[in-house]
Amino acid sequence: MKRLLLILMLAIPGLPALCCTTAIVSAGASRSGRPMIWKQRDSGEKNTCVAYVRGGRFGYTGLFTVADTLRRSAYAGINEAGFAIANNLSYNLLPDSLNLAPHNGRLMAEALGSCASLEDFEALLAAKACPMRLSANFAVVDASGGAAYFEVEDYSVVRFDVPEGGYLFRTNFSLSGDEGRGRGYARYATEEALMARKGGRFDAEFFFGMGRSFVNVLTGGDALKGRRDGYIYEHDFIPRSTSTSSVVIEGALPGERPDSGLMWVADGYTPCCYAVPVWVAAGACLPSFITGDAPANRLAERLHGSFSTVEWDSKYLEVAHLSRSIRLTQSFERREFAAGRKLDKLFRSGGFNIEAVERYNAEAADRFNLFYSKFDL
Repeated sequence: MKRLLLILMLAIPGLPALCCTTAIVSAGASRSGRPMIWKQRDSGEKNTCVAYVRGGRFGYTGLFTVADTLRRSAYAGINEAGFAIANNLSYNLLPDSLNLAPHNGRLMAEALGSCASLEDFEALLAAKACPMRLSANFAVVDASGGAAYFEVEDYSVVRFDVPEGGYLFRTNFSLSGDEGRGRGYARYATEEALMARKGGRFDAEFFFGMGRSFVNVLTGGDALKGRRDGYIYEHDFIPRSTSTSSVVIEGALPGERPDSGLMWVADGYTPCCYAVPVWVAAGACLPSFITGDAPANRLAERLHGSFSTVEWDSKYLEVAHLSRSIRLTQSFERREFAAGRKLDKLFRSGGFNIEAVERYNAEAADRFNLFYSKFDL
């Protein structure tokens, strides 16, 4: 199997920038008992931010590009009905040359503003005129416990339900697409191996760790393991030079308020940014450094540039500076998980409190400023 995947990987020229990695975890396979979606976003548009949008039917918290000031295209998000969605572009459903990313983002913004369930999303797709100008794997969960991938192209939709107690994952090809075409085979093999090793009881911390892992199972394990200096070549790892953010969405459980879900957001190149929580019930009350022009994203881009120092090829990463950035990022991320989980637990037992979110956001901004001061930029 590894030999076949390596042949496919080497046979695919010119890997494009749009190479996201996703996973869906059922409630029975998550540590919190809540269904989860993970997305590591790759894009040619470097700067992303988080915003709250008042949709036609539901308000939602989503991931957007900074330049999209009208918030027309969402690339992941969760709404107040407990419906959540993310995607990967798929390159074995339609020709690679088609520029479909804006169409996928617009569909997700529409779905977040109007859908409460997987069935609502199916109906939305069914109502679209063909050709739909879509070529993607859409990861979807809802407040009733539904979880599925929808592999969508111009004229067809194929649904893959996540088994209870199980999980599914995708890179940039579809299981329903043309065999032997597509992108992301090495990342798919790595994701498969890392998730199988974990086995279950997944949490957000696991996915952010995977999002900054330099493991490639096809070429020989962890490129950083045992290394203190020198360079590694950034190719076919889950974190890529085009990685602009990583998000984990934890949905609501049956019996809970549908708007009790939250989204953990690491805004920027993943080895240089850490996750903070945002609650859909908080509306526009969001941490300042991941909104607007997104200082966290811009800092991560500068840090990435500081250890991509070989002038003739920016994909060579300096190990010492990369490793230091990852260590500091993980240290600050542990603080945010501790504070965020404590607050989320209070919300679930005693009701949502917007003043507590405001205090958390202010304290998180102070911690981000401290993180920024650790680097000589």
